[in-house]
Amino acid sequence: MKKIKTKLDGCCIYIGYPLERIGEKLKDKKFGEKVFILTDKNVSRIYGKVVEESIKRAGKEVFLFEIEPGEGSKSFENSYRIIKECSKFGMERIDTIVSLGGGVVTDIGGFVSSIYLRGINSVYVPTTLLAQVDAAIGGKTGVNLPWGKNLIGSFYQPNFIYIDFETLSTLPHSEIIQGLAEVIKYGVIKDEEFFEFLEKFDYESIRKRYNYIIEKSIKIKIGIVEKDEKEEGLREILNFGHTLGHAIEISNLGKYNHGEAVALGMVGETYLSCEMGICKKDVLKRIINVLKKYHLPYDLRKVKIMDIGEFMDYDKKRRFGKLRFVLPERIGKVRRGVEIDKDFIVKKWKEIDKLWID
Repeated sequence: MKKIKTKLDGCCIYIGYPLERIGEKLKDKKFGEKVFILTDKNVSRIYGKVVEESIKRAGKEVFLFEIEPGEGSKSFENSYRIIKECSKFGMERIDTIVSLGGGVVTDIGGFVSSIYLRGINSVYVPTTLLAQVDAAIGGKTGVNLPWGKNLIGSFYQPNFIYIDFETLSTLPHSEIIQGLAEVIKYGVIKDEEFFEFLEKFDYESIRKRYNYIIEKSIKIKIGIVEKDEKEEGLREILNFGHTLGHAIEISNLGKYNHGEAVALGMVGETYLSCEMGICKKDVLKRIINVLKKYHLPYDLRKVKIMDIGEFMDYDKKRRFGKLRFVLPERIGKVRRGVEIDKDFIVKKWKEIDKLWID
């Protein structure tokens, strides 16, 4: 068990702690008398009772509220439903929302925490690899609009984040690999040695090293966010793979999950980097090879540019109508704030066969 302290509004991260003991961390009066557990139906079935009973043993009054699993639940309409239930439960500003689940739950739970009564206590209990290494870390909250991801949101740090590695044992293959996409991203943007570590293993052997990759990923992200919490500069590098990735995800709902879309986005953005002379073809080759090892999609030729084009127009990272990208210069170093015309992207997409690597 480890505790990572951060400079982000006092948020600390408990790593490797059992869910059965989370109530011990909520005993203090500063977390109020009422705890609202937000979770989805799948997670609730496995862990809802364990967390609820632990918090009750800490002397708190508990209300558990379930949403449907999946990206479709991350909506403004669902946020209103959650706020309504918080109000009916009689929650005060000193009370606490515990978001138990994956990135969808922590995103919407954090968002509601930030706006209900102008901000109440928030605790994240991420149960997926994606949430543990990325979605729950850094203080970004958000919900979607039909034409774009996370177009409504806020920056709001949880009081603490509580991670139990055992929750990964119940995850299906698709959930594990989408978390690995974000892990790979950290190596590309910041740490060549970490990327080389990932190159040494395959999907089966990396599963024995979750403790290390989760802690390493968290430390990389926290190190970036502490220097730039509100994404005014350095934090932008965390968007590598996400400008194209979000457009691929939102235009192909049900076909690609977030991590798979980000994997394809990393390939697409590295391809553009090669075409602009920013990185060498070998960088693209290494990224594709590591994605293949971890069973992630990499063949961008299967994605139609016209399907994702209109969704890029609503990307929240746009500035003065220009799309902004994070492009690799080499493994471990990226260039942020690169503006690219959509026409250029469409043109290069049609030429993708000439640079392709199988």
